[in-house]
Amino acid sequence: GDIVSEVRLGFLIHDQGPASHNKEGGYDGNLEVLFTSPDFLDMVGAPRPHFGGSVNSQGDTSQVYLGLTWEWEFFDAAFFNFSFGGAYHTGEKTTDDRDKKELGCMVLFRESIDLGYRFADHHGVSVFLDHISNAKLCSENEGLENVGLRYGYKF
Repeated sequence: GDIVSEVRLGFLIHDQGPASHNKEGGYDGNLEVLFTSPDFLDMVGAPRPHFGGSVNSQGDTSQVYLGLTWEWEFFDAAFFNFSFGGAYHTGEKTTDDRDKKELGCMVLFRESIDLGYRFADHHGVSVFLDHISNAKLCSENEGLENVGLRYGYKF
């Protein structure tokens, strides 16, 4: 059937999270499109491919990303998502500015989690955390995390 499975919109607090250094500021608007899982991914749990982006309100690091999202539903309407993929960002690889992240590479690994609740068949709300870093493959690796809320519409 349909190619697009779900669309999510979010409001995130920039550079906040359990492993973040909290240097950059502002808020991020987030948009993500999840696609129907192709049959060949059934052997790895049928993750949905995704594509998305987050734009920072203060001109700090923004990103576009893609990857795979695994979802587990529990208690009928609750869900948990984990995603893994890559991101391209607008931030600094290295810098002397103490208010900017040193992310080391322009292309980074990206992981995220969602914990949410679905209602009225198609709607969902979730708490969201994402993390980008280079896994120490480049000279600098401060990493960046964003946390916030998202609304999703599942087709």
